[in-house]
Amino acid sequence: MTAFKSITARKAALLSLACVMGSIAASSTLLSAAPAASPAYRLDTGDIIDVDIYGIAEFKRRAAVNVDGDLALPFIGALHVSGLSLAELRQSIVTNLMQLQVIQNPQVTVEIAEHRPFYISGDVSRPGAIPYRKGLAVRHAIALAGGFDVVHFRTDNPLMVTPELRARQQSQWLDLVKNEARAASIEAELADRTSFDLSAAVIPPFVAPAVVAEIVQAEQRALKARQQEWTMRVSFQQDRISQIKSNVADLLLGLQQQSEALTYQATAVERVADNVARGITPVNRGAEERRGLAQIKSQEIENRSKLSQAQAEFATAERDFDRMKGERISDLNHAYEEVTITREKVRLELKATQEKLLYAGAVKSQMGRNAAPDILIYRMVDGVTAAIAGGPDSEIQPGDLLDVMINHQAASENTQ
Repeated sequence: MTAFKSITARKAALLSLACVMGSIAASSTLLSAAPAASPAYRLDTGDIIDVDIYGIAEFKRRAAVNVDGDLALPFIGALHVSGLSLAELRQSIVTNLMQLQVIQNPQVTVEIAEHRPFYISGDVSRPGAIPYRKGLAVRHAIALAGGFDVVHFRTDNPLMVTPELRARQQSQWLDLVKNEARAASIEAELADRTSFDLSAAVIPPFVAPAVVAEIVQAEQRALKARQQEWTMRVSFQQDRISQIKSNVADLLLGLQQQSEALTYQATAVERVADNVARGITPVNRGAEERRGLAQIKSQEIENRSKLSQAQAEFATAERDFDRMKGERISDLNHAYEEVTITREKVRLELKATQEKLLYAGAVKSQMGRNAAPDILIYRMVDGVTAAIAGGPDSEIQPGDLLDVMINHQAASENTQ
C-alpha cells in the first residue's frame, strides 16, 4: 500500500508540473495524443552534422553540435546552430563564406549523420541516454532500456512484448521459408533440375501465399541465372577443348604428310646423287635436292614441337574442365551445408520465440488494462518544455525525455 501511495504521489507531482508549464505558455500542455510533427527538424546539442562544399575536399567535415550549441567549421570557426533547421544552417554557412570572401557562390550540402539521443527514466532496467534512430516508438525505447524494472514489476509487460514477439515470429517464419527455398534450389542444381517446389515445406497460415510465391519465384529466377551462367562456362570450355583437339589433329595429319614427303625426298636425293656420280645429272641438281630434304626435316621438327605444345594444352584444358566441375559441386555442397545450418538456427530461434509468446500470453491473461504503464514524454515545443501523455506506439523524437511509470498496485491485484 505504501508503494501504491508513493507512485500515486509521483504521478500527481508530474501532472502538477505539466499544469504549471501549461500556465506559463499556451503551447506547453498535457496532450492526450502525440503532437503533430514539427515542420522542420531543429538542431541542438548532440546532433552530428555532415557538411560539404562541392569541389572543395578540405571543407568536408563531420562535426557535433557542442554544449554551447555551436558547430566548428573550417574558415568560419564556431557557428551557433542550435535551433536552426538544416536549410537555415546551409544558408548561414553560405552567407558566412561569402561575407568572409572565402568562396564565391559555394554549393553547400548539410546532412544529419547522427541525431542527438533521447532519454528514458522511471520504471525501466537501464534509464539514461539512448541513441536516436528514425521510427522509434515508446515500445522500442522501453525495449532498448532493458524493459520494465524487474525488481518492481518482476516480468516484462506482455502488452509491450507480445506485438514485438509476433513481429519477430513472422520475420523468422519468412527467414525460414527463404532458407527452405534456397535449400530446395541448391538440391535442384545439384541434381541438374531446372525447377523446385516447396509443397512439402510446413508453412503457417499467417504467412500469405502470395509472399511464399514471390520468395519461390525469386529463388527460381536465381536458380535459372546460375544454371545459365554454368551452361555458358561449360560451352566455352568445351569449345576451347574442341578447338585444341582440332589443332592437334591437323598437326598430326601434317606430320604424316611431311613424313611421306621426307621419305620421297630422301629417295630423290639418293637417285640424283647416283646420277651425278655417273655424270648424267649436273652437280648443282644434287645440291638442290639436299636443300629440299633439309627444309622438309626442319618443318617436321617445328611441327613436332607445335604438336607437343598443343597436346600439353589439350591435357591442361581437360584438367581445367574437370577441376571446374569439381569446384562447382564442392561450392554447391558448401552452400547447402551453410543454408542447412542457418535453417536450423532459424528453427531454434522460432521455437524460442513461440515459447516466449506462450509465456507472455499466460501473463497477459492475468493482467488487467489498469496494469499498462503510464508514460509522459517531455519535449521542447517552440522553446518550451511540454508534457505529453504517450502510449506504446507514440513516436520518439531526438532530445525527448520519457518517464515510464508502472501501476504496481493494479498489476499485483490483477496477477493474483
